[in-house]
Amino acid sequence: NRKIQVHPKGKGRGTGSHLSLYLALAEPSSLSQGSQIYAEFTLRILDQINANNYFGKANYWFSGSHTFCGWPRFISIGYFSLPGAGFLVKDTCVIEAEVTVHGATTNNIML
Repeated sequence: NRKIQVHPKGKGRGTGSHLSLYLALAEPSSLSQGSQIYAEFTLRILDQINANNYFGKANYWFSGSHTFCGWPRFISIGYFSLPGAGFLVKDTCVIEAEVTVHGATTNNIML
């Protein structure tokens, strides 16, 4: 299980200047010791007016000690907030995650 983490005022290097966006394991404690999940994912903020969506793609090995992956500087707060940009419409932002799990390991044994 995965979840999207959104930090509207930024996190880390993006604090105060960017919206930060991450894909995270919903329950990392449920993974057994030494287990990993390899996923390819796309996170996107939908442009609700112009259909020019803003997105990032990544591949990552998730584990109990590496529980999230994403971008501290996904999109600048200024650009995100522009009325004509279409990302924030009537105080609503739509975020999508497209995730493909390519493999998993338990104690370095590929499943």
